[in-house]
Amino acid sequence: MDNLRAVVLGLGLGRQRALGYLQNNGVDLCAVCDVDQNRVNDFLKEHPEVHGYVDYQTMLTAEKPDIVNVSTPDWMHLQHAQLALQHNCHVLLEKPMVRTLADAEELIAAVEASSRTLMVGQNYRRTPIAVLAKQLISEGRLGTLFYAVAETFQNKRRQFAKSTWYASAEYPRAALLGTGIHAVDLLRWLIGEVEEAVAYSNHRAYVEFPGDDFTMVMYRFANGVIGRAGVAYGSVLPRGEGGLTLQLYGSDGTLHNDRFYVGENGQGEWEHGEMPPVKNPFWQEVDHFIECLQAGKSPIVDVYEAARNVAACLAGIEAAKTGKPVKPMRF
Repeated sequence: MDNLRAVVLGLGLGRQRALGYLQNNGVDLCAVCDVDQNRVNDFLKEHPEVHGYVDYQTMLTAEKPDIVNVSTPDWMHLQHAQLALQHNCHVLLEKPMVRTLADAEELIAAVEASSRTLMVGQNYRRTPIAVLAKQLISEGRLGTLFYAVAETFQNKRRQFAKSTWYASAEYPRAALLGTGIHAVDLLRWLIGEVEEAVAYSNHRAYVEFPGDDFTMVMYRFANGVIGRAGVAYGSVLPRGEGGLTLQLYGSDGTLHNDRFYVGENGQGEWEHGEMPPVKNPFWQEVDHFIECLQAGKSPIVDVYEAARNVAACLAGIEAAKTGKPVKPMRF
């Protein structure tokens, strides 16, 4: 079987994806594209066998790829994914899939009208603490879950100063839908479907950001579990601190990030999950996508699962804005 032909659009985060395709034996990275010619040139210096473009349409026409990896700003996702599907390409798209419910419906329709597969990257599912949490739940070691917390507290000023679109007033990016979708996705992956959201948010720490920079959402899940997802863009922390924290509370045990306790209260010690070196999560997602395409399987985060993540985030954003409980749209 001939290798699949892949191209990468966007060489910010997309650079990681491009390196992921280069390490996979089932796919050939044919080309990369970015509106910044310097980014393209820098990549081609290291990988001269890859073609470079500054125009997306030109790349699609010239390369005729099987896969388009879309790593562009959120507000461009719908248009770029649709164009790839129109060229009969499978699509690996960065999170969040889209920014509105209407866009989610439009992209679902485009995927259904094509014979192609669309996957959205939710790379936090492949972090060691998330893998440990999934294993403990699958084995039933925590018993009946009743409460879960996933939060990502970071300081985004430096990143957003380099990539100004993140904090653009012209294309506003809600913190919960941007970075916070990682926390929401983990809760949904570990617990199940969201029934209702109540939330609060404020705009006090990172005032240059055009919207609320802190959001906390309480979710009621269909199985009765209560979950909390939080995101902050203006946290003040030492270098290397912050990022994702994950807590699970069950009738038989508790997980706090990479350690867990199972047993009678006060009769034991924390155990630490085995945390072997983990392959780059972005590369793992590339491998999963290629495996699914080769086997004719649906990826773990397909267009419908990604739309449910967007709906859960938007429910939290609306709940914070209105002060009322919100039920997410069903997909």
